[in-house]
Amino acid sequence: MIGFQAKTEHDLYNESLAPVEYNKRKVGYLGMGAIWFGISVQVSGFLVMTPLLNYYTIGQLFWIFGIGQAILGLSSYIVQEIGLKYGISFATSIVASFGPLGGKIAGIVRIMPSAIFFGVNGYLGASAINNVTRLLFGMDNMWFAIILNAALLVIVTISGAKGIERFTSLAAPLLIIVGVYMFHILLKTYNVTLGEIMSLGKLSGHSRNWLFAFGVIIGNFASVAMGFNDFSKDGKVKDGYKKSGYLHLTSYLICMVPSFIFYSILGCAVMVVVPGTTGGEILKVLTDIVAGQSKILAVLISVFVFAAQLSTNTAANLLPSVYVVCSLIPKYLKFKSATILFAVIAVAIQPWKIGNSLDSVLTIFGLTAGPVIAIIATDYYYFRKRKYSLDDIYQTNGKYYYFHGMNPAAMIAYVIGTIIAFICFDYSYFISLAATCLIYILLAKYFGKTYPAIIKETAKDIKIESEDLK
Repeated sequence: MIGFQAKTEHDLYNESLAPVEYNKRKVGYLGMGAIWFGISVQVSGFLVMTPLLNYYTIGQLFWIFGIGQAILGLSSYIVQEIGLKYGISFATSIVASFGPLGGKIAGIVRIMPSAIFFGVNGYLGASAINNVTRLLFGMDNMWFAIILNAALLVIVTISGAKGIERFTSLAAPLLIIVGVYMFHILLKTYNVTLGEIMSLGKLSGHSRNWLFAFGVIIGNFASVAMGFNDFSKDGKVKDGYKKSGYLHLTSYLICMVPSFIFYSILGCAVMVVVPGTTGGEILKVLTDIVAGQSKILAVLISVFVFAAQLSTNTAANLLPSVYVVCSLIPKYLKFKSATILFAVIAVAIQPWKIGNSLDSVLTIFGLTAGPVIAIIATDYYYFRKRKYSLDDIYQTNGKYYYFHGMNPAAMIAYVIGTIIAFICFDYSYFISLAATCLIYILLAKYFGKTYPAIIKETAKDIKIESEDLK
């Protein structure tokens, strides 16, 4: 039993950020797998993954996508246990590693690209809605579609992780069937086989190390990986949080990895069989091919795009960001109001207008992800031995206050790790991850002499008893 009781001194607490007790968890192993599947079907991923064709063949990318996703799963596993064990989100747990103020800074850095991708994905979803209304009713109003899509995203997200799981579970058959059909009709239209396209690619004529591609893949999902406790806090732990962690990881490997490979290869296949196609034109090419078959199929493709962006946008962008927004002003911002506020801001800035700069935004954010994961992992596993004090984590002036609300070791290591990532650009994630771990250990031991809570956790450990699950 977690057994946390909120008190007046817990100024960082509100009901939206409260720890979820073990017997209140609603998402099982298959449900978590469904969430991962929904995240993998990224329509905006065509913009990000297909440029890798400049350096690799599709056959090479098949393995790169698979291995990259497996590495991402292990990165997610690092923070997954925090949610399973303590039932708290990234926005709450980050306080122990970075301090109350430092945690807010790290949280803001995390949600900035999420706002951009929420808007970009939302625009694609709105385009699909607009296409349906135009084909069926002759109504062509893009801003109406944008507002309607944003409202639907908010409604699903307000229902929490369980609501996202339900939607994705319902949409999964459609996403699978339409995806397979699009691949089939693409190969049939251009009279090529799957085996033939596997040797195509390397459009620039140059090759790059596979580590570069792994970094791009991880950067695309870095926000989810560093804060997957946003979902695992609602994950069931009927087998104990350690064994449950392995089972949740297994659901990731089964549901996320194959689907990501399939949809990414689909986008790459379009680019090699239709020369001159860009990542932003892939959906249009697929839609035009299917539209030539029938109007009903064209509508179905639009429904596919809408469902894909909704399952991705709610899980990968909106829900994690809402917890961070709640933590910024916990006294005034609750879950529903924070969801609406973030959605309105993300739409208002119209990030879909950045066009070709999308990959640059992703790359820059990916550089900051490795250091954060490194600090969280080192802090939680190496120094705290998997223990947190929830009593202190929910108050500004608790033992995690450190220096003016920031853990100096974490903040310095974060900056240095990010600089290293910029310098070692092609291998940024891996080098910055390892370097930041080392730097943080050295700095933590130095500053730990002044702030003992950085290197020593005095809280009692939590153990799950059978009666806690009833």
